[in-house]
Amino acid sequence: MTNWLAWLRTPGQRENPFVPGQGQVPPFLAGRATEQRFFQDQLDGLSHKIAPESSIVLYGPRGNGKTALLRWAEREARSRGIRTIWLAGQSAQTEEVLLRKLSLLPGWLRRLRGASLFGSGVQVRDAPRGIVSERLERRVRRLPLLLAWDEAHAIDKELGCRILNAAQALQSAGLPLMLVLAGTPDLPRHLQTIQASFWDRSEQLPLGRLRPDDAADAIRIPLGERGRSIEESALAQVVTESHGYPFFLQVWGKLLWQACSQVDRPVGHSDLDRARPLFKKRRNLYYLTRYTELKRAELLAVAADISALFASAQRIPPDRVREVVGSSLGLAGKASDREAVLKAQQQLQDLGYIWSIDFDGSPCYEPGIPSLMRYVARAAASESGRREA
Repeated sequence: MTNWLAWLRTPGQRENPFVPGQGQVPPFLAGRATEQRFFQDQLDGLSHKIAPESSIVLYGPRGNGKTALLRWAEREARSRGIRTIWLAGQSAQTEEVLLRKLSLLPGWLRRLRGASLFGSGVQVRDAPRGIVSERLERRVRRLPLLLAWDEAHAIDKELGCRILNAAQALQSAGLPLMLVLAGTPDLPRHLQTIQASFWDRSEQLPLGRLRPDDAADAIRIPLGERGRSIEESALAQVVTESHGYPFFLQVWGKLLWQACSQVDRPVGHSDLDRARPLFKKRRNLYYLTRYTELKRAELLAVAADISALFASAQRIPPDRVREVVGSSLGLAGKASDREAVLKAQQQLQDLGYIWSIDFDGSPCYEPGIPSLMRYVARAAASESGRREA
């Protein structure tokens, strides 16, 4: 009865704080303190109508918390009285949609005026070129604006060129506009194909996996904020099995919360044992998707050989990775071969299978997720065995 009354008196403890795969801001955003301080400094200036020095490019493999960090920045902006516009991937692939987002009119008034912004039958594509920058300028002359564009690796090139160049021009004029682009590892490469001159001078924030201490905080702190705890040895096991991958940490947290329904004892190994089969099922479904992507790109054999390379070390120089890719593809080293090798290496990075980092002043690669590499190696070997049989 006592435990039941305690549970009833503390409704916050009944709310699972972990949100895997939703793009929501968890109660504690672990391991992103540096990025959060950067955003806070930029937003503090923006709230006083000080233009940022540049736009921001936020990129990394899926599941590393880009959307959550961007949502957090959006929330911080609103708390400072900064207007925000949220765009995502395919949601703003035409000027008509973008201009609706930039409109100064309330949504109900736009609906009364009809779907067209310039009168019946007139499409935005027929509107004067430069109307995007004009509308954007009108917005930021009235109030500071955060323009957050998630899934920006899917930006239409022509539309992207207009909005990126408009943002650069307004920032150069000292107007309070902050543009943040977030996307997968191929976002910087996609921006290279857009004829916008700003992006390589932008503030670039790569997001990889979390360090062990930060990964532990991602579990410990949300539990503690709701009056729960976790045994240190059990926590160490979760950190090890998640590889510091934020999505997996959220999955673990949610399952452990459900497995340990007693608020008067720490989460322990028995709870891990109950949660682990469900975690593995969720993890393997995720890995099956990555495996299918590699197979579709005809990189399965290459990915398996890269997995063997990383079995002996967690950080590998780019030249060594390139050698293994070339050997796996059976390419001899001609100019055309080198191009194919670089393309395959880039594809592995774009898919988040390998991740480029700076280690002690030198570039190197680390696994996107170590256990994904093991999954791919086993699955590729199994598939090869079936073909031989």
